[in-house]
Amino acid sequence: METASFTQAAKQDQTRRLSNAILRRTLVNVVLFAVVYFVLFMGFMATFGTMVSDFIFDLVLSSHTVHGSLQTLFFVLVITGFVLGVVLIVRSGINRALRYFDLLLDSTSDVLAKREGPIILPSELAPTALFLNGIKTQGEQNERAAKAAEERKNELVVYLAHDIKTPLTSIIGYLTLLDESPSLPLDVRARYTGITLAKAYRLEELLDEFFEITRYNLQAIPIERSRFDGALFVSQVVDEFYPVAEGRSLELVFEGPDELPVFADAGRVARVLNNVLKNAVAYADTGTRVNVRTGLACGQDGFVWWELTVTDRGRELSSEHLERIFEKFFRADVSRGSGSGGAGLGLAIAREIARAHGGDIYATSDAGLTSFTIWIPQGPSVTPVQP
Repeated sequence: METASFTQAAKQDQTRRLSNAILRRTLVNVVLFAVVYFVLFMGFMATFGTMVSDFIFDLVLSSHTVHGSLQTLFFVLVITGFVLGVVLIVRSGINRALRYFDLLLDSTSDVLAKREGPIILPSELAPTALFLNGIKTQGEQNERAAKAAEERKNELVVYLAHDIKTPLTSIIGYLTLLDESPSLPLDVRARYTGITLAKAYRLEELLDEFFEITRYNLQAIPIERSRFDGALFVSQVVDEFYPVAEGRSLELVFEGPDELPVFADAGRVARVLNNVLKNAVAYADTGTRVNVRTGLACGQDGFVWWELTVTDRGRELSSEHLERIFEKFFRADVSRGSGSGGAGLGLAIAREIARAHGGDIYATSDAGLTSFTIWIPQGPSVTPVQP
């Protein structure tokens, strides 16, 4: 869900609703007051007017001058009463408008205090209520996501701590054996040294993952673009994985043009491709092929994108897995063991780097064929080169 925003149309609708409600209610009250006041005045004059006038005339000893002055004063008082009544009604309308602000302040306090339940406001404030409920819902979702990420992070710290202990124990054991048994045959010492070195490399990887977790801040990825040959770039990244692929009897296949001028942050994109390829090589079925394809693709609007696709054949990913695969600290199977389990940051970092470029990364999986496609924008002026 996107962050709730109070659009210009919503603002105009809210202003119209509120002003119409206040003006309509005020005008209705003024008209009702005027009608009642006029009816009461006419009723008084028809019933008691002549009698009161004669009584006052007699009271002032039949003085026409004094009687006329009192009569004028009476009508002035009547008009003054009417004006005061209208003023009180308008003031009541203003007070009601101010009460709307009190309701808004209370509702905002409810959102900030994270009180349960929806924000309920009068119908005149329906757009504002919808906006505040959107903010409340978004905040709750963000809080749940942050809490879930923190829980996964804590779990992974426990997993990594356990995983670190395993190679560390082996390293200490083999080094102790080599230290206490100087008479071991050379081939045995070489084998033990090789095992110790492999465990040390694995320990280094796990420590790197710990540091990755502590400095994890994907919202601040700096991008520094430059022009380079995308085909040569991808080919070089693929070459780095040949030893690992051969160890699993995998065939790495690169598909792309001889030259591919692109504009991007080479270091950042290298990390994206490295993370995706590492994932593909780790989970592809033994003896299968991992395809890496690159080229420029032109959209319907004429905008050109640099496309990088990595495809492997292995276990099919469920739709739920695909929805969460780019979440930070997400691992599909935490019981994979220390040999292949990571911190669950690689694909999340890949997505954030792609988005920092203005692009994105997508994953699909069908019948065991899983593809990750990275899109990096190039602009409308680049001529697409077909692979």
